[in-house]
Amino acid sequence: METLAREHPDLVKPLTLPFPTSSGRLVRGIEISRDVQVNDGKPVFVTVGMHHGNEWPSGELVMEYAVDLVNSASSGDPYVSNLLDRARLVVVPIVNVDGFVRNRRQTDTNVDMNRNYGFGWLPISTGGAAPWSEPEARNIEWLLSTRQATTFVTQHTCIQVVLYPPLQLAAGSTQDVARFEDLATRMATRYGPGYIPRDSAHDYETTGEAIDWAYFATRGLAFTAETCPNSGVARTFQTQVTDTYVAHRLAMFEALENTADPAQHATIEGKAPKDAVLRITKSFDMYTQPYSQPGGTTRPSAFTTTLTSDLDITKPNGKFRWAVNPSYRPVPPYQADGVRPNQTTFYTEPWILTCERPDGTVLQRTPVNVDLGQTVTVDLQQCTRNFHKKNPV
Repeated sequence: METLAREHPDLVKPLTLPFPTSSGRLVRGIEISRDVQVNDGKPVFVTVGMHHGNEWPSGELVMEYAVDLVNSASSGDPYVSNLLDRARLVVVPIVNVDGFVRNRRQTDTNVDMNRNYGFGWLPISTGGAAPWSEPEARNIEWLLSTRQATTFVTQHTCIQVVLYPPLQLAAGSTQDVARFEDLATRMATRYGPGYIPRDSAHDYETTGEAIDWAYFATRGLAFTAETCPNSGVARTFQTQVTDTYVAHRLAMFEALENTADPAQHATIEGKAPKDAVLRITKSFDMYTQPYSQPGGTTRPSAFTTTLTSDLDITKPNGKFRWAVNPSYRPVPPYQADGVRPNQTTFYTEPWILTCERPDGTVLQRTPVNVDLGQTVTVDLQQCTRNFHKKNPV
């Protein structure tokens, strides 16, 4: 990753996640796009590997796709170049670095980080002391909370499925089940015969996984992609990585195409002063599943999710188009009073957009409601009038 960033600074930007692991190791990634250093508001595809530290092929596949995209774009491949003109890829090949170093599934605190995400969490033996107790899970929370990720894929081994929420049968179908089925089917088809697209609950039920929180917090489509050689084929580097990559590459192109498709995200557009910073934010409570609490009660625990992303206005004319996730958040099955399955509606919950000077001075604040596939034009004349004034009114 360091080499890619050094040799291709126009395409690759290094990224270090904010929380060192339990044993103090850094978790690192890269961003890939055309003019990658510019914070330009393109839709984002996030893909990560090795939630489970002994699933090495998952990290290899994620890394190889990053190398492939950069080499293809730098050599002038028109298909890849067009995609990187339209979207941004964020890659973190190894999210459980301690587990990778030890070649074990869990973190150095003996927690399965993919059971530690707060939404729908339960106090199982490998789920951690509390929701979000592990820095590794908090890193992915930060990553997806600060980027408008239209698509999120966490790579695993070793079965042949493409999974999507929910994790529990009791939760029922999600509001976007048709969108999930469509992209999961396209990805599974690319992986080849034997791969099955299905909701995670009908594969095996789990709790506290990344994809459940990611979808219900952001409405970005979130998948667990599990790859594995066919039954009877030895699990080697050749079969799990080299042979699998040909299909994996095509599946990831389906995910990247989905990211770039304006029908799969929302768009905020308008005109702001050059050098201004636009920021969208929302905060809301989410819940675990009900479980036994101190004192003998059985109820969920609450936690707050805050989403915040920013956009730099760099064009002299101030015009911008910002690909964002819809402001309409799916009503989740886990509520303050327990489990309410088969939700079909969305919260009418606007983004709060601020127009700011580079020093953080807020010059205008406005709510923005924008749904999937919609484009909303915002009026930022107040910010424009006051941007160069010493004492804005």
